[in-house]
Amino acid sequence: MKIDLKNLKPGVTEFWERVEPEELDLPEDEFRMVGALEATHRLRKGGKTLELRVRTTYTLELTCARCLEKFRQRFEEENLYLLQIGSPPPEEEEKPLTTQDILLFFVPVEELDTLPILRETVLLSIPMKPLCKPDCKGLCPVCGANLNREQCGHRPQRVDPRWLKLLELKDKLAG
Repeated sequence: MKIDLKNLKPGVTEFWERVEPEELDLPEDEFRMVGALEATHRLRKGGKTLELRVRTTYTLELTCARCLEKFRQRFEEENLYLLQIGSPPPEEEEKPLTTQDILLFFVPVEELDTLPILRETVLLSIPMKPLCKPDCKGLCPVCGANLNREQCGHRPQRVDPRWLKLLELKDKLAG
């Protein structure tokens, strides 16, 4: 969706949009979006700076980092952006960053395309190590069985002899 910032009336304006996964041009190697993304944009115009709050809901199909099973996770995100039409001011001497400096985006044209914002929201919400459940047991290191579904009976591998002294110290300190 493209929002005309030039003709936007002062005050609060809300927009709603539904975006299909193909429109976001997301990579599909680590995850897949299931269904459409729904977004509510709340834009407050006052003075030079515009405040944009974006609330999104969507579902992703991820692969568990421990057991390698596919699972679906629903996301509800809310992000705040401060927008200013035009170019950033020329560089000044160094100064400490404020919250406004971090959140402020300059929009070079008087039209805002929401697709890059929504794409960024999805990409930044993906966990580094997605888990199907917090207590996922993972795979057996010996036979590869999914330990969430079956117990294969294999014991943990023998400890490397180089670590034995540390294990003895751990047992000594614990007991």
